[in-house]
Amino acid sequence: MRQLHIWGFCISIFLIQWDLSAQNTVSPTLANATIDSLEVKPKSPMSLRFGADLFRLVRSQYEDDYSGFEVVADFRISPNFYLATEFGNEVLTKQSEQVNFTTEGSYYKIGFDLNMFENWQGMDNQVILGLRLASSSHSQFLNAYTLLDRTPFWQNPEDQITSGFATGARSDLNALWFEVIAGFKVELISNIYLGLSLRLNRLLNDTVPENFDNIHIPGFNKKTEDNNFSAGFNYSLSYRIPFRAQKN
Repeated sequence: MRQLHIWGFCISIFLIQWDLSAQNTVSPTLANATIDSLEVKPKSPMSLRFGADLFRLVRSQYEDDYSGFEVVADFRISPNFYLATEFGNEVLTKQSEQVNFTTEGSYYKIGFDLNMFENWQGMDNQVILGLRLASSSHSQFLNAYTLLDRTPFWQNPEDQITSGFATGARSDLNALWFEVIAGFKVELISNIYLGLSLRLNRLLNDTVPENFDNIHIPGFNKKTEDNNFSAGFNYSLSYRIPFRAQKN
C-alpha cells in the first residue's frame, strides 16, 4: 500500500512537469506566425536629396571672368533607381582667338541615375550611370574682335573693334543636348553625401546668333563649329531627406 502511494506521487510530479514544459514550448509554425505578425515593416526606399555644385561656387570666388552656380537634386523611387535634375546659371567672359565675348544664361537638366554598387549592410554609397536631357536659355554679347585682314585698307589691323558692326548682344538663344553620366556618391556622415560626376555632352540643336556663334553654352560648355561634343563635371555636396513607409 505504501509503495502504491509512492508511485502515485511520482506519477503526479511527472505529469505536472510535462504540463509546464508543454506550456513553455511553442511550435515553430506558431512562433513564425507570431514573429511575422509583429515584424516591423522596412523603411521606404524613397528619399529626396538636394545640394549644390561646389566647383562652380569656388570658381565664382576666384575667377573675375566667371560667375555661376548649380543646384542638384535626385529622388530615389527604388533601391537603385533615381530621378535626377540639375539647374544652374552662368556668366562667362572669355577671349577666344580674335573674339572677346560674354555668355549669360540659365539651364536645366532632367533624367535618371542607376546605382551599380552593391552596398554592404549599413552603407549607402552609389556608383552611378545616368542620362540627362538638357536645355539652356541664354544670350551672347560680342564685346570686341580683331580683324584678320592684313591688306593696307586697314591702318591698324591689330586694334580690337569694340563698337559698331557685329558687336553687341544676341538675345533669346536656346540649345538642346543630352548627357551621358558616370560618377559616384559617398555618404560622409548620416544623410550627407559627397559626389563627383563626369559628363559627355552631345549637342542636338541650338539657335545660332546672327554674325556670331554659340562659342560657349551655359551648362554645355565649349562648342566648336566642327564638333558638337563637349565634356564637363560637377562636384556636389548634398543632403538627403528620407521618407518612412506608412504602416497599414
